[in-house]
Order: sequence, then C-alpha cells, then structure tokens
Amino acid sequence: MTDHPLSSAQTPWQWAIQRATLIADILTSEDFTQLLVQGIDVIAETGQLVSDRPLQVETDSRQLTTRAVLLATGSLPRLPAIPGLETVPYETAEAFLRRESLPESVAIVGSTPLALMLCQILCRGQIPVSLITPNASLLNQEDPDVSRWMTAQLRAEGAQLRLATQVAAITQIDSGVSLNLPDATITAETVIIAVSPAPNLTAIQLEKDWSGDRSLLVNPYLQTQHPRIYACGSVLGSEGMPAIARQEARLAVNNALFWNRQRIDYCALPYGLLTQPAMARVGLTELQAKHRYQEDELLIHRQSLYENPKAQWSASTIGFCKLIAHRNGQLLGCHGVGPEASEWVQTISLLMGQKTPWYAISRYPTIPHSLSDLLRQTAQQWEHDRWQPGKWRRDWAENWFNWRRSR
Repeated sequence: MTDHPLSSAQTPWQWAIQRATLIADILTSEDFTQLLVQGIDVIAETGQLVSDRPLQVETDSRQLTTRAVLLATGSLPRLPAIPGLETVPYETAEAFLRRESLPESVAIVGSTPLALMLCQILCRGQIPVSLITPNASLLNQEDPDVSRWMTAQLRAEGAQLRLATQVAAITQIDSGVSLNLPDATITAETVIIAVSPAPNLTAIQLEKDWSGDRSLLVNPYLQTQHPRIYACGSVLGSEGMPAIARQEARLAVNNALFWNRQRIDYCALPYGLLTQPAMARVGLTELQAKHRYQEDELLIHRQSLYENPKAQWSASTIGFCKLIAHRNGQLLGCHGVGPEASEWVQTISLLMGQKTPWYAISRYPTIPHSLSDLLRQTAQQWEHDRWQPGKWRRDWAENWFNWRRSR
C-alpha cells in the first residue's frame, strides 16, 4: 500500500478532500484556458434564459442573442416526503463530501450511485453506516449480476442495508437523529439525503412554464420542446454520469451548430462507478436483451476474475466480466466488475461501434494472464460451447478429419 504524505494533524479523510480539491482546481483552470485559446468567450457569471423568440440569455453584465442554447444546468437535491425531515439537520451527498471531518455514525436515505460509493467509503473508514431505500434492489437499472454483487459487497464490508423500506418519521435527538422504520428504529449522528435529484430549471425564465420535478424530455438529437434549445447532463436525469454527459454535450453542440446530423445512441455509451472494485457497463443488460430478443437468440456468459493468474497474484479476485451477444454475431452489452473493468468495457464499446462480431474477440491477440485477457476468455467460452458433441460444427469436423485420415 502506498504511503500518503499526511501531516501529523491531518486525517486520511482530510488529506483526500484536500487532494481532490487541488486536482479539481487545476483541471478547471486548464479547461478555462483551453476554451479561451480556442476563441470561446467565457463569462463567469450566472445566466438566465429570458426569451425564446429570439433566444436571449441575460447575465449580470451582458445580454446575448443567439440562434441556439444548450442547457447544462445540472440538478438540484430532491427531498423525500418524510415526516419531520424539515425539523432535523441533514446533508446531501455532495455537501457531505466537503466535510472536514467524519461523524461517528451515518444514515443514508436513498440509493443513488453517489450514495453507494459514499457508503463504501465510510465502511472502509470504519464508520457505522445504514443505507435505507424503498427500492427492492441496489442499482436496479444495471444488470442483475451487478446489482447482486453491489449488495453483497456492501454487506460484506459492514453496511446495514434496509432494502424495500420506507422511513416513517425522523426526529432529532441528543446524539443526532432517529429514523423510525416499519420494523426498527435507527439512530445516527448524521443523516444524508441521497435520492434521485430534480432537474435544475431555475435559469429558464420564459413565459411557458418549464418548471417541474421531472427531467427534461429530448428527442434523439437532444432537442427539447423548443427546437433551438438543447439539453445535456443531469438535467436529463442521467444521475450526473460524466461519461454520458460529455457525449451528450458533444452531440448537442454539433447538432446546434451544423444542423441535426447526429443521433444519441445510449446503447453504445460506456460509463462506470468508482466503487472498489470498479464497476463499468456498456449496452444492454441481460433483462433488456431478453425483452428485445428471443432467449434462444442470445449468448450470455460470465467469466470470474478468480480464474485469472494476474488477479490471483495481486489478490484482486473479486469481480467478473459478463458479455451479452446475439447469435448473429452482434455484441449487445458488456458488464464488468474488477480493477480493469473500465478497460474491458471501453474495448467492447469500440468494437460495438465498429460492428465487430463477438467471435472475433476470441481470436484477438492478448498478453497471456493479463486482466484484459478476461475478454478473450469470456468469448472463448462461446466458441467452446459451439463445438460441444451433438453440434453441427463438431459433427462436421469429425467427418472431415475421419476422411483426412482415410486418404
């Protein structure tokens, strides 16, 4: 394990927050500089969309008229309907990450990706954590194998998970807060509200009411109900996934400048979560694939990291790679959990974009025993299944070699 340069009065949490703040400041300043070098005006002021015919944006010092607007206003915290919540101190997940010190115990209400990552961080810091969610499973939009892995991983690390549970009431006590559940009462020093956020539409000041609690609806070109107003990021309800928001922004800007030429394809967008080990995904889940295709048309295989020599050597055997494909060769999805899950998924995403058939993966050269070799091993399992006794390939090969031996 690498030693961190901690001062005598600094905790690991304080060092991590300080380091993250420094990196964010460096990257933000470089982004502004690059934009200015490219000839883009950067106005570091709050803006409001005040007119849609023509499109006008007002800031503290300027009024701009434009042909198109891209809304990337993000999201706002959404508060669940819990009796007594307004009478107790609470924090959002984003605000908690700015704390200078950790509390003695934490209760998390909600199961957003950020909530799960924060839950794991606290467990590894030996902080008692209870996570309460009305959902019957975690990451219910992900593949069932990934959802089950996340649930098992958090429980193994000490998190108290209360799935399919509603908070009946919350009250303040001397030691913090008390949460009343249908079958128990939980106390914690700090409560974190981490439910799915609401779109931030406060910057839209138009006659037509754009306010609401739902995410903005867009077409495949990322146009809103106004054909010259585009949107991207968490204002669309993507839970703030940077990989998805970046691709949305690129396509929306391109369409706004050069007419609508590019359509968003979420099935080809890879993204991941910074869990330990990391989780990444691209394409359809197993349930989505079975809903779209007949079950006998699908090829689904999962390869465990436990069988990989490098994973054994580095003691990183927790994880798996799951490939989903059609029998016609089309790659449909990849779901990975492991130290290099993002690399597996990124590779599959590129192959999906190039229409590469799944059976080509088993023939690609890879470094033996590397973690990336897991993709080839997974695809080879399908090749192995195609050559089982009773399959036409096996029968044809036996007849061929019998004929060769008889010549």
